Amino acid sequence: MDRVATTLTLPFSVLQNFSLFNFNSLKLESRVDEYVRVTSFEQLVEASDFSGPLNFFGGGSNLLLKSKVEGRLLHIGIEGITVTPEEKGRYLVRVGAGENWHKFVMHMLSKGIGGLENLALIPGNVGGAPYQNIGAYGRELTELVHSVEVFDLTTKETRVLTNEECQFSYRDSVFRSNVVPHVIITYVNFLLGRLPLMTEYRDVRETLRGHSPQEIDHDLVAKTVIKIRQSKLPDLNKFPNVGSFFKNPTLTKREYDRLHGKIDIVGFSQGEMIRIPAAKLIDAQKWKGRQVGNVLVWYRQPLVLVNCGGASAKEFLDVAARVADDVEQHYGVRLLLEPVIMGVNS
Repeated sequence: MDRVATTLTLPFSVLQNFSLFNFNSLKLESRVDEYVRVTSFEQLVEASDFSGPLNFFGGGSNLLLKSKVEGRLLHIGIEGITVTPEEKGRYLVRVGAGENWHKFVMHMLSKGIGGLENLALIPGNVGGAPYQNIGAYGRELTELVHSVEVFDLTTKETRVLTNEECQFSYRDSVFRSNVVPHVIITYVNFLLGRLPLMTEYRDVRETLRGHSPQEIDHDLVAKTVIKIRQSKLPDLNKFPNVGSFFKNPTLTKREYDRLHGKIDIVGFSQGEMIRIPAAKLIDAQKWKGRQVGNVLVWYRQPLVLVNCGGASAKEFLDVAARVADDVEQHYGVRLLLEPVIMGVNS
């Protein structure tokens, strides 16, 4: 049973021995000593005043939970969207970390404000977006972020990090690399309305074929991206998953040339590096559609691992290790995991 520990000094509830089953998209059974949902900055300040282990999360869509999370876990639910018009049709948009990402994207489009359409239907909350620098179909978050507001758990002060200070890179940022430790994202500021439509990504371009240039706008691109994602990725409500379980590897030119001698694969330039599709390597090793225990490698997109019911974090990590070992043995490329691992095995 989840028990509420009441106190007169805190303006929030502390749930003890709390089940996180319904708060992670993999539907893993995990319990935390203390769970606190905070919906305001003031609550965050008070709830974070804790002497034991302290963790935090948002949408739970990129989280691999082990059976036990020790200490206190803060569920960041700060909401609110403020739009400030700028010059030349631009908009500065301040968004609470607890806002649902896809709903935020669609809300902006309903206001006639574009720029986020390629990132439609990505699960999770706004606060998690800069954490891993989300990206899809030719667009990355780093192109849209103006700044990120954080609460420093060490100094108990707020800070504003510029785009440059966030040190965004492929599915990474200063927040994930712990270069700036002990901070919680509270608000994200976006500068929208300044980028041209991005329709050059192959799947998007092919799906839009047949539409005239005059027909293609932000709304149509969003609908196209949603259609593509729904055709390739499993429905979270039926097939628990965290989206891509593996990152696409980034290779040097020499490494890429060596790999190309083993498999016909198309890379994409990232400065002096070349990014390659991990799905191609996984598929080549016949992992697509394979089920090991309670974990299924999705039959349409092998980057995705699905909980078929009752799986544990250990099962997911074991399957992921087998996939990564197989790929590395045959191609000399090591696949890295994308989800955040939290907790311990009890």
